[in-house]
Amino acid sequence: MTRLALHGFTQRGAMWDEVASRVGGPWLAPDLPGHGGRPACTWGEAVGSIARLLAGVAPPRCLVGYSMGGRLALAVALDHAEVVDRLVLLSASPGIADPGGRERRLAEDRDLAGRIERLGVAPFLEEWLDRPWFGGGRVPPPEWRAAERAARLGSSAAGLAGALRLLGQGAQPYVGDRLRSLGMPVLLLAGADDPRYAALAQDMGRAIPGATVALIAGAGHALVGEQPAGVASLLGDWCPRE
Repeated sequence: MTRLALHGFTQRGAMWDEVASRVGGPWLAPDLPGHGGRPACTWGEAVGSIARLLAGVAPPRCLVGYSMGGRLALAVALDHAEVVDRLVLLSASPGIADPGGRERRLAEDRDLAGRIERLGVAPFLEEWLDRPWFGGGRVPPPEWRAAERAARLGSSAAGLAGALRLLGQGAQPYVGDRLRSLGMPVLLLAGADDPRYAALAQDMGRAIPGATVALIAGAGHALVGEQPAGVASLLGDWCPRE
């Protein structure tokens, strides 16, 4: 089974390297639009490009997405179910249901995008990694923070700002009312120390027929980097090599 893994905002496809090495088998982990050297694009264009990449892979195919990548993976599974045999969403969301809330988030994302352009990538990352969801409210170890910062430095300010404007939660269409249409096996993961996204995983799990929900102990929002062994164990069972 080939896994196509999508990273989170400010990250790169290489965020999956440790998990992929633990699980084994074939993996694809592209940089998403606005990250690395890729230009930003609209939500619909990003979903379509991921679907086309999956269509070029022989089945069975497991689509895996974390945070922003999880939101995109969910959209691909809903709009292009024929290319997704299994779906794994980590720290993901179906979007914002309230139109007014979506407009407010879009305005916040645009403000933050402007800040990225004014500050530059490195100073912005110092602020971004200070946000309380990293480490589940704990202070992350200095070595973890240093590694995360280094891994996120390969994108441009223009690219990240564009990704936030075009792929942020304010730009994402709400799909919570479509979850019951998912027919493939779905695994929902969140950090046990990330109450917002743990609750979202459980809510989505109740809406998706036959979905499995697992909360990973000792992890906050950044569960892939915080608990790679636990993530790999669950993924290895859900998306086996054969």
